[in-house]
Amino acid sequence: MPTRKRGPNMALVNMDTGEAVSARPRTPHQFDGKGYTLQAVGSDVPLYSLGLAAAEWATLEWLREHGGAAGYVSVTPEELGEDVGASKDTCRKALNRLVKLGLVVKPGPRSGSYQLNPLRYWEGAGSTQVNACRRMAPPRVAPDDKAMTRSASKPKSAPKTIPATRRRAAGETR
Repeated sequence: MPTRKRGPNMALVNMDTGEAVSARPRTPHQFDGKGYTLQAVGSDVPLYSLGLAAAEWATLEWLREHGGAAGYVSVTPEELGEDVGASKDTCRKALNRLVKLGLVVKPGPRSGSYQLNPLRYWEGAGSTQVNACRRMAPPRVAPDDKAMTRSASKPKSAPKTIPATRRRAAGETR
């Protein structure tokens, strides 16, 4: 069997200097969980309909930035308040409401650790998300009374009626 002759070796060359540049190592196919967050959409309740306060939005973002999408993060309302610029009472209320809504999960009622709901937010490989959801059995996101009253109190847009007689400015003909 004849041996097949291999073509010339290829190299990356810096066009400015003419130097051969070594190729970058290949990126592994398995995702390492850095810098990527999955946010679920679809059958879940949209966040805009929950009537979240600014401190609640800031708390969700703080948890996501500090690894709360991939695992539990230990934080006190005082520490959270310093970072997001709110009082400890406001942060305590925000954390409690987010847990009540199901956007944030606690391992126990007296725990100071929080994690974003893996059904809604996840950081890492999809297989680990499935395992986390099986292990934790996180609740579905559901609107509370505040969200329900907010959506019910929105006035429906009334049909615009054109007045029969309109006052005209001086010199206006139409």
